[in-house]
Amino acid sequence: MLAVAPTQHAACSPQAMWSSRQRTARPVRLVVAAQAAGGGSSETSSSSSDPNPGLGLKAVWHGAEALGNVIGAQQQLAGGSKRSSSASAAAGGARLTREQAIAAIKEDYSKNYFVSGAGDLAAYTPDCYFADPFAGFSGTQRFKNNVSNLGSLMQDIQLDITGWAEGERELVTKWRFSAILDLPWRPRLAAAGGTTHVFDEDNRVVKHIESWDVDPARVVRSLLKPSAKVPTTFAEVLCQSLHDGDLTGVWFCFSSGVLKAAGVSSIALLLLHILRGEGQGGWEAAAYLGFVMGLGTEMYKVVRSIGGGESG
Repeated sequence: MLAVAPTQHAACSPQAMWSSRQRTARPVRLVVAAQAAGGGSSETSSSSSDPNPGLGLKAVWHGAEALGNVIGAQQQLAGGSKRSSSASAAAGGARLTREQAIAAIKEDYSKNYFVSGAGDLAAYTPDCYFADPFAGFSGTQRFKNNVSNLGSLMQDIQLDITGWAEGERELVTKWRFSAILDLPWRPRLAAAGGTTHVFDEDNRVVKHIESWDVDPARVVRSLLKPSAKVPTTFAEVLCQSLHDGDLTGVWFCFSSGVLKAAGVSSIALLLLHILRGEGQGGWEAAAYLGFVMGLGTEMYKVVRSIGGGESG
């Protein structure tokens, strides 16, 4: 069991244990306990080495990678230094013993490598194949870049290792993790699943197959939900309404802005109507309608707030 807690140790089995501190601005205590099951692999969620998600999930993955690349470029400009390629360099070394490979992977897990990108990935080949429910690609450095870039958005990371089974040609882990994303509405990203690390004859990882125990689409949808129990900011209220499918709530978020824009437009179009002696047809009607709807909604908000205050 790997547990992340600021002040206390987690219970762990007597078979094996290692600990370290996460190298981030928010240091946390990591305690990992692993059980080795020789001669076979543990059960894990079904996963394909050639994932074929829907177009929506693929779009989400490519969008996240593009966002990560932008973040990474900004970090490089701010830091004035080129990204290190230590992962690829480390992965190109000589043959490892199985014990060395397992030790290196344990070290990666202790650093939350697939969440933060902080691990060295020294047991991986440079062209290792990485797959998850969203996409699959080859390249250890690309994987490290992706998780490093997006990991910079994550706060309050908690990673628990719930299973560890060493087979003849693979290591299968089970895990669950959660983190708060540093976005305006501060959503919580949480998932549970497993990772299969496949070794070659040199005991280096050539496949890293990740599976989730929850529908990935559900996880993506949950990113609209703020972590705050009671949304207070504009971004939190808007995203909570979108998550719940509350179209009225979405309209309430924009009604004041619509009222202002429609009010200015209505005055301008009215003056233009007077000067030219003719209206602007649909544009004028839309502006008037937006003004009336916005004004009505804002008046309703005021009445509701007064009624709520009196009843409270």
